[in-house]
Amino acid sequence: MKTDLHIHSVLSDGTDTPREIIDIAKREGIEYVSITDHDCVKAIKDVSDYAREQKVGFINGVELSAYSLTEIHILGYCFDADNAALCEKLDWFETKRKERAITILDRLFDLGIKLDRDRLPDGSASVGRLHIARLMVDEGYAESVPEAFDRYLGVNGKAYCPSKRVTPMQAVELIKQAHGYPVIAHPLRLLKSHKLKLLIEGLKPLGLEGLEVYYPAHDKAAVDELYSLARRYSLMATGGTDYHGANRNVQMGSVKVDLDRYTASRLGIK
Repeated sequence: MKTDLHIHSVLSDGTDTPREIIDIAKREGIEYVSITDHDCVKAIKDVSDYAREQKVGFINGVELSAYSLTEIHILGYCFDADNAALCEKLDWFETKRKERAITILDRLFDLGIKLDRDRLPDGSASVGRLHIARLMVDEGYAESVPEAFDRYLGVNGKAYCPSKRVTPMQAVELIKQAHGYPVIAHPLRLLKSHKLKLLIEGLKPLGLEGLEVYYPAHDKAAVDELYSLARRYSLMATGGTDYHGANRNVQMGSVKVDLDRYTASRLGIK
């Protein structure tokens, strides 16, 4: 069964609308998808009914941006998208992202880089540095997005502004409060730095439910090791492409996601 449980739409930092994502899934024969926008669940109400009409299985999803010594993202699945605590925190994320974007634009202006803030996407709940970097390229202030980050927007850049994040523990608790399943996203870096087991053991008592085993950057050895960890800690083994449309060179459904019976059952995949 073809599934893709890690997809981003234009509502965060992708380039396709939620409906376009469902259309691509239908065309590519992807039977189940989850739109996991960064700190945003607006796609759920946008396309739940449309996905049903197109006979594409749709699983509620989100990717929460968390930080604890390093960036750690937590995916959430099958949660109540109307949960008050979750919605309040997502509104907070959106406000802080917009405030950060304005601060960065002000710092760039002081450096002689004059960008029209009205060109930043109104519909994105996670407007951020990628949008600003692309605008810098469009306006001729940088040759490429990586150059914009290296010179201005990255941690050592002239216009850098730190973001407001929740901790991984808070992210897991938020998803659990909304009756969902928290999953550690793209864990290869943590695996290589020998920090993944410690993170799992710290988050499991708080309700961690899964590990993203299948991902574009994971070779067979990584998949095997991550799946073994998922089994050892009784976690779901999820996966997806982290599709961002034109913003990332990966096609939706291009990663083989081999869901075991336990994972499929928990996610309601038949």
